[in-house]
Order: sequence, then C-alpha cells, then structure tokens
Amino acid sequence: MEKIEISSDTTVAATPSVLPAKIERIQLSNLSYDQFFRNFMQPNRAVVVEGIANDWECFRRWIDRSVVPPKLNVPYLKQKLANVPVPVADCGRQHYNSHEKLELPLYDFFQSWENDDTESNRNRYYLKDWHLRSECAGYEFYRTPSLFASDWLNEYLVEQAADDYRFVYIGPKGTWTAFHADVFGSYSWSVNIFGRKRWYLLPPGEERKLLNSLRNLPFSVTGQTLRDAGVTFFTIEQGPGEAIFVPTGWYHQVTNVEDAISVNHNWFNGCNVATIWSNLRDALADVRREIDDCRDMDNFEKHCQVMLKASFGMDYADFLAIVLYVCDKRLASLGKDVGQVKQIDGYVLGKQHAQFDVVTIRNLLHETIEKGFLDDYPDMRKAAASCLNKILLTSRAL
Repeated sequence: MEKIEISSDTTVAATPSVLPAKIERIQLSNLSYDQFFRNFMQPNRAVVVEGIANDWECFRRWIDRSVVPPKLNVPYLKQKLANVPVPVADCGRQHYNSHEKLELPLYDFFQSWENDDTESNRNRYYLKDWHLRSECAGYEFYRTPSLFASDWLNEYLVEQAADDYRFVYIGPKGTWTAFHADVFGSYSWSVNIFGRKRWYLLPPGEERKLLNSLRNLPFSVTGQTLRDAGVTFFTIEQGPGEAIFVPTGWYHQVTNVEDAISVNHNWFNGCNVATIWSNLRDALADVRREIDDCRDMDNFEKHCQVMLKASFGMDYADFLAIVLYVCDKRLASLGKDVGQVKQIDGYVLGKQHAQFDVVTIRNLLHETIEKGFLDDYPDMRKAAASCLNKILLTSRAL
C-alpha cells in the first residue's frame, strides 16, 4: 500500500501568499504529497497538476486514438458497461440556478457520439454527476491520485456503503456547468481524460462583486462580465491528463470547449473541515431565520435539521458521524502504534498525518463544546464530548 505522509503534524496553516498572476502548473513528478499539503491544501490555493492520468484505464481505453481526431470509444464502453439510466443535464434549459435534469439510458446517450450527430441534442446533453465508480465497484477505471487521497468525506461514505461524491462527466463541445461553488464548501479535483475545458475560477470573496440588488449571484458569467465587475479571476485551459485542484470557496464556471470527459471528486479533510463546519452552522442559521415564526412549534430544532439536510445536503448528525468515524480510525491506529490508517484506493495515512487529523478534530470539538454549538442537541453534544475525552486519554497514553 502506498503511504501518504506529511513532514509535521502541526495544524498551523501556511499564510496564503499574494495571489499570483496565474494559477501555477506543476508536473506530478515534481510535486510530493507533503508539498501539495503545505503549499496548496492548507493555504487554500488552486493548482493544475499535469501528467496525472496516464496510467488510468479510462485514459488508455475509453478513447479511440487510432482515428483523427480521437473520439469516445463507444463499442469498448458498451462491452464494459450495462445500459443503465444515467443523469443528464440539458444545457439548453435552465432550472432555477442549474440546468434541467433528466435520465437517459446510457446507450441512448452514446448513440449521438457514435454517429457523430452534431445536429441533434448532442450539443445540449451533458452526462454529469454519474456515480459510476460506486455503481460498478469492481471496475477500477481510475485510481484517486495520491495528492487527493486524504478524503474524510468519501472515506466515510464508501466504507459505510453510502452515496459518495465521486463522479464521471461526459459532455460534448459547448456543454457547461453553471457558475457555482462546490457542495458544502468542499474541495474538488477534476481530471480530464479527454478533450479540453475552459475554467473561470474566482478566489473566495470575489463572487460578492457579482451580487445583484436581490443579493443573488448570476447563473452564468463570461470573461467580459467578470472584467466589467472588477472581479479578480483566473482563466484556465485544461487539457487531457491534467488535474485542477479547486480549493474551498472558489466559485467557478466550466465549459467544454471540445468533447470532454472527466473524473471529479468533492471532498474535505483536516485542512478544510473547520470551514465545512462553519458553512453548516451558517446554513442552519439561515434555516432558523426562514422559519422563525414557527419557533414555538414542537420539535422546532428537529424540523430545522430536516430542512438543513434538504437545502445543504448534510445535517449536524451527518457531519458529526463523519468526524467521529474518522477520529476513531485514527485513534485506533495510533493506540496500537501502527501509525497507518487505510484509505480508499489502497492508500494509507502515515503516523504524523493521523496525528494531524486527530489534533484537528480535537480543536474542532473543543471549540464546538466551549461555544455551545451543540447545546440544542444534547445527544450530539454528548457524543462530541465523549470523543474529545477519548482523544485526551489517548494522547496521554502515547
């Protein structure tokens, strides 16, 4: 198993430097996990990593490169994949702040690619948010890059056999994803295995320059509208085999400037979990304000949590379950002095990385209890306090 390790378990993040003139590009062979951890994850800086997918099965086999130009190898994919319903966005129809969603049989979606039918719905339909990895668990068409292997969200969800945040995107030229920041305020990584994408990427806070009189953000942006609003932004042209690391809170819009296929994950870990927790608390405050006139109803806080999960995608119980699960795994490893914690895709965390995670969770739980963030939820507060006590006892024994 491949170990991912850091040089120190300190939780003090590097101070973000002045924004560079452009997003840095680095060859995978020139970037260690520790460098990525210290220079990009902790300070929340974007980066493009080149040469990251060369050995992936999907990179080698999903594309027919015997023809010019290369194209999707539909016959091969039909051999590997069943004709299951897949989620498709209609980029010609807006539904609130996203594109209209529908389901199509996979082979129907492939039909236009196979026939090169540019006059049909091919240039509107974007297969996206497809959980192919979990739906075909035995088909290892890629491996999570080691840089992104510290992933509390998918570690918990995959090991609990729950829904995950690992996706495949297949879109023809001209399909696009609307202006947004990622779910929960998570990190995301996106690896192109075919074609090219154009990204508009905004550092945190720059999106506020785009708010309208109703405090709403635009559905779509262009380079010109961003410049007109005085927004600091980066334009990235992403080619095959390149990964983009999108940090927490960086709004973005992505367009397929060629037929394109990518593998994407959303995730969080010890570097941004405090931000996820802050975002979750802010979302709960919004819910409480929305239904404040119902505050005297029975089980008001329970109803708030139901609405929080519906709007944010996660409630307090979900978040705490992930944090406590991650903590128990790290403590079990450190208590046995093994110093390695199994991750998805055959990685293990080194001892210092496990210690970093535990210290991060200790600090988060201490602040949560001290500031009363769980006072309205006694059972969750008790579970958090129990975990914190376990951390302190284990720390004394080490």
